[in-house]
Amino acid sequence: MATSITGSGVATPQLSVSGQTTLGSTPNVTTPQSMVQLNTANGYGSTNTMIRRFSNVVVNQGSDITYTDSAVNGASFTVNTSGVYAITYSDNFSSGSVIGLSLNANQLSAAIMYINAANILNLAATTPGNSQSVSWVGYVAAGSVVRAHDAGTAGTLYTFFTMARVA
Repeated sequence: MATSITGSGVATPQLSVSGQTTLGSTPNVTTPQSMVQLNTANGYGSTNTMIRRFSNVVVNQGSDITYTDSAVNGASFTVNTSGVYAITYSDNFSSGSVIGLSLNANQLSAAIMYINAANILNLAATTPGNSQSVSWVGYVAAGSVVRAHDAGTAGTLYTFFTMARVA
């Protein structure tokens, strides 16, 4: 840095910048490696009576998640590749209920709020006629099974589920 003296005798610093300076950058945003996106409720499994089923597959891309829908067992999402996953489940009932996301649960005919806490990723209470969402982001090991798990409440108006591997 150089200094120059002005006519008033006050030193004024002179700054010289050379080279390249980066002031900001665009974030590196990529499409999910694998993603399953569903909508439209199709009831529950006949044996796994608290596991939601879906009618409409919007997106099913990649090989990191295997989506299976069974009239007996409900919908399941098996993780084939360990990684970080973002999961969201939304539902709307004509009466109040509880919705949630379970991981490797074996109490599939019990409402989400009554299963082992170690198997609950997230849960939330709903109010009649209002949509409620639950979300979770975190590491999931290969071989794990995620489910949209609720209280088996009838009268669904709108239902959505998305699961994506993000890292």
